[in-house]
Amino acid sequence: MKSTLSLTLCVISLLLTLFLAALDIVIVVTLYDTIGIKFHDFGNIGWLVTGYALSNAVFMLLWGRLAEILGTKECLMISVIVFEIGSLISALSNSMVTLISGRVVAGFGGSGIESLAFVVGTSIVRENHRGIMITALAISYVIAEGVGPFIGGAFNEHLSWRWCFYINLPIGAFAFIILAFCNTSGEPHQKMWLPSKIKKIMNYDYGELLKASFWKNTFEVLVFKLDMVGIILSSAGFTLLMLGLSFGGNNFPWNSGIIICFFTVGPILLLLFCAYDFHFLPLLGLHYDNKRIKPLLTWNIASNCGIFTSSITGFLSCFAYELQSAYLVQLYQLVFKKKPTLASIHLWELSIPAMIATMAIAYLNSKYGIIKPAIVFGVLCGIVGSGLFTLINGELSQSIGYSILPGIAFGSIFQATLLSSQVQITSDDPDFQNKFIEVTAFNSFAKSLGFAFGGNMGAMIFTASLKNQMRSSQLNIPQFTSVETLLAYSTEHYDGPQSSLSKFINTAIHDVFYCALGCYALSFFFGIFTSSKKTTISAKKQQ
Repeated sequence: MKSTLSLTLCVISLLLTLFLAALDIVIVVTLYDTIGIKFHDFGNIGWLVTGYALSNAVFMLLWGRLAEILGTKECLMISVIVFEIGSLISALSNSMVTLISGRVVAGFGGSGIESLAFVVGTSIVRENHRGIMITALAISYVIAEGVGPFIGGAFNEHLSWRWCFYINLPIGAFAFIILAFCNTSGEPHQKMWLPSKIKKIMNYDYGELLKASFWKNTFEVLVFKLDMVGIILSSAGFTLLMLGLSFGGNNFPWNSGIIICFFTVGPILLLLFCAYDFHFLPLLGLHYDNKRIKPLLTWNIASNCGIFTSSITGFLSCFAYELQSAYLVQLYQLVFKKKPTLASIHLWELSIPAMIATMAIAYLNSKYGIIKPAIVFGVLCGIVGSGLFTLINGELSQSIGYSILPGIAFGSIFQATLLSSQVQITSDDPDFQNKFIEVTAFNSFAKSLGFAFGGNMGAMIFTASLKNQMRSSQLNIPQFTSVETLLAYSTEHYDGPQSSLSKFINTAIHDVFYCALGCYALSFFFGIFTSSKKTTISAKKQQ
């Protein structure tokens, strides 16, 4: 049993690293105008978010696999280093291309932080205390989302936009140092610590590189342990789909060859990924000296109804929450001309109910072991709340009241769906630790994918709705090619919330809210089929 001090330090480091990863997603919301003007490139400004979200989602499963080989603590430390490198590249960038590249690197590190922080956090406590740990981590995530735009606005207005990325360096370094001295021996088998691995690499006999045995072993690790073919297929498939959503209707017409190609080849690659991991890789291992394989996504996990339904419910909830939180801010910023920092206050209308919900669910789970009732309660709140959300017209009291249920829905589902996935792996399973990592990474991957696709889908719906409205209008407005160019135009020519352009923007934002309502309606069908299992210790107490 770890000492209280070691456990406290470990939790602090996890909270800091997760806070950083979440902060980096939302802090750039206030930088659009400044960076667009700085680099004279409003057309690609959306990639400040998309570039991060894209790499964050597609590499989530890879970190789970690396953690099985190197250890969760070591991989979490590596992901912090990668995140810091990406932040430094972004802070020092002198072009939009360099800045976006830094965001992609930071997203790669952030994906490791978001998945492995929950793995480490939930593995160092007993099963009936996992809900409390997830609550602490989730609150850190929600707080970052709430304060991120304020921090970004303050740096942007009083220092420099570059400080939005510099701030990650000292905080990340502090979290890294604490984590390095933490004991995460809650794992059944403690891995070799990272500095020892580095020392081993430094003393390695590099003459081995010339031997055929080295390349044979390398091939086996890449194919059978890391499943690099699966990583390439899945990453390419999701990337093409998100590129299609980002470029469609903006950079290229929806019926253009390249967009059709994105939406055709992307799903084909994902189907090939599933076929390869579920069928061809096991066959390859069987014919290759009966080699033990580790697919990126195993059939046992994908076919487990409890894991699948809870992860899809989490995906849809995060999808809807991304739409609601992003465009609630846009409503006040674009239609009512509030500054980014003031408009971002409205994020707390969602964040505070979400934090209250996560704490309440954590208490009920630790005391009674319940999970499924929290999920069903969450999706029902999501449906009703999202319906009310579509009625928001800019009044502060109305906005606060209508945001309560969507916030509660997100907080309940975000926490309970992870617990629901984890309890499908029993502690007496001989491969419990590796399966626990895989399940946690898969659930985190589904949620991260929901955030990523939610951001892209929101921009697509918003742009399409505006274009459809303006085609039938008589407004003397120049043609725009992207959401970002419209933001620039509306900023320069704002003439009140009741103007024709503001009303068009308001309608487009509400169309995005209707999509969130559809997500929660769909999540209901998955939520009611989630597993009824309870956390083990609490369930025994009730018997």
